Amino acid sequence: MSKYIDLLREHQPASAKKDGKKSKKKSKKDANALDISNQNPYREQSTKDADTLENIDNLLEEHHETEISTNDLLIEELEKGEYSDLIKAEPFTANINHNEVSHNEPSPASNQDNPQTPERNEYGFQISSWLKRVEQTLASIFSSVQQDEPININILNEHLSVLFDQLQTAPNTLDVLELEINKHIKNTMDTSHHADLVQKSVMMMLYNTKMGLQLKIQLQELLPHTIAAMLQHLGMATVSEYVRQKADKLSDDEMKQVKQSGQTALDYLNTHHIQHDKLISAITFSSERYDGSGAQGRTGHEIPWVARIISLLSMFEALIHFRPYRQRLLPRDAIREIVKHHKQEFDPEMLKALIESISLYPVGTYIQLNTGEIGQVVNIHIKFPLRPIVYINMDKYGHAITERKIDLKKQPNLMIQKCMYEEGIKELTESSETHA
Repeated sequence: MSKYIDLLREHQPASAKKDGKKSKKKSKKDANALDISNQNPYREQSTKDADTLENIDNLLEEHHETEISTNDLLIEELEKGEYSDLIKAEPFTANINHNEVSHNEPSPASNQDNPQTPERNEYGFQISSWLKRVEQTLASIFSSVQQDEPININILNEHLSVLFDQLQTAPNTLDVLELEINKHIKNTMDTSHHADLVQKSVMMMLYNTKMGLQLKIQLQELLPHTIAAMLQHLGMATVSEYVRQKADKLSDDEMKQVKQSGQTALDYLNTHHIQHDKLISAITFSSERYDGSGAQGRTGHEIPWVARIISLLSMFEALIHFRPYRQRLLPRDAIREIVKHHKQEFDPEMLKALIESISLYPVGTYIQLNTGEIGQVVNIHIKFPLRPIVYINMDKYGHAITERKIDLKKQPNLMIQKCMYEEGIKELTESSETHA
């Protein structure tokens, strides 16, 4: 949890950790007992102590214009290594009778006429209204935890059930939702109580769902995992906002508050008789690391599946998290940071799934073309991730121009030169005014 607070304040490469920190290996029986969910959606497979993702950093540098999917590039690279058996294995699925859902190519009807106000998908699902209700529910939950009052997790369950029902008939819903989340981020930070925690929960919801679909996890099983991802940092509501938002290095007392937040959350759930196995498992073990460098020294599959995926997503989200005092990283840059400094700390299968589920040009971000014009990404072609659909509405200085929609898959002469967030456009505008 302390990495969530100080990840970008005082970054320390994995190589700087003390050598020789190893945990005692548990028996297979003990390892199985650790998964308190008693329902692991993965088939456990034996792995070797090799660097599975040895060449991922090089892979992420492959941004030149080529009509090859990032998934194909990744698989081609990994097949050269010692984990080729994992790449060729059948997809892992939960043992539940429920239709599997994959994130398919968006239908033409999913393209919105106005990317700034994506209210509905093609089936009429009101994305904006739904997201506001989720944010309000989360803010209420964190406020209740702070005041040591009971919460009703079932409300979140109902919200997610509505979203997952939509995903079964309209996979493009995630693209529309991601665009809306991107639009709301700064507004949430300015207006919502416990805004930083609400934002983290929303981003964890989005990326946990994306990874779950990438891993072919059935939606019925994915739902409790997503709730666990959204509330894993529940105990941080008892840590003062000053500490959560502090830009400088935390004092010993402040760090103690952060480190105790996990146990505080467990005590809270126990006091109020809240039973949610996946959430309890996530809070208990998400500070563990695949290489044994976590708080309790558990390694590999001794760590429950839900905690392995949430620990990775929590660090990823911390890197792309908007903060008033520092810039957030683009998703692909956050992945590069994890691969460069923390690769051994996470399950290689899950790191692979995260890379596969993240676009080089995510929905909601802005790209600058070789013409200098700037626009917002509104749809991704799964088979052509380097050629998204974009709404061009700014010149090279960030000034408004007549809007037009461009499908880069149909415009081979147009190339993407830069990807940025909204704050990157502000810098371009300010720079042009300075030199005017």
